[in-house]
Amino acid sequence: MADESLFQGGTLRDRFVAAVSRDDETIAQRLDPLLPGPTDLHAQRDEAWRLLSAGGVWAARALSSVGIDGTDERPIGDSDAAFERAQHLDRQLWKLSQQTGFNDAVALLVESVKQACYHAADLGPQIGGLISTARAPGAPVPVTREREPDPTDLQALGGNLGTALRRLSEQDLADAVREANAFLSQTTA
Repeated sequence: MADESLFQGGTLRDRFVAAVSRDDETIAQRLDPLLPGPTDLHAQRDEAWRLLSAGGVWAARALSSVGIDGTDERPIGDSDAAFERAQHLDRQLWKLSQQTGFNDAVALLVESVKQACYHAADLGPQIGGLISTARAPGAPVPVTREREPDPTDLQALGGNLGTALRRLSEQDLADAVREANAFLSQTTA
């Protein structure tokens, strides 16, 4: 089984790998060479945007498999885009709930990606989706301080996206090791 310390703290990549390989020693061993990930919070934030963009593709693939099309697959590169994607996935989940049949596995996968998007909305440097950024026309632009990425948001994001990829694989819509390797090997510094 994956190292228990990966579930308690660690980096975005540690949590991602731990969630993908949960209860599967073979997957854990096959992904182990890609650990550790970057420890610098800014490098992890950059990796988070790339991983979150992949998560959007995974959600779209799962939704499409049950007849829900139109899922936004554009890359996510900032907090505002992450917040908007979470809102979009919420609408897609509503469409899914209107279908007949049992689509719980797809709903859980999309929910994991949506939650990762909400965590990413808090990564900064500007916080996305806050009503405080709205202002009246002609009003001065509010001065905001840049926000450092919070390690707990990065860890939660990694765990949520690892769970999404594991669920995608369980539905035979992806090979978890191949997808994780493709992503992690291109981002390894």
